[in-house]
Amino acid sequence: MPLLFWVCRDEEEDRWLVIVEGQPYGEYLSEELSILDAIDFAADARIGGNTAEVWHRETRARLY
Repeated sequence: MPLLFWVCRDEEEDRWLVIVEGQPYGEYLSEELSILDAIDFAADARIGGNTAEVWHRETRARLY
């Protein structure tokens, strides 16, 4: 099963989050930065031999 990185907006705190296995992995001020870091995290996981994907929670689009 792939390691899933979810990019989502936290409406209460006005920030963007990267979520992995139900836990916050990073907090960001912009959507763009959260996506870029999630892709970097997933690429690092793949280099380490894991299967990894990045998804946008609101649009349900696979980003990587």
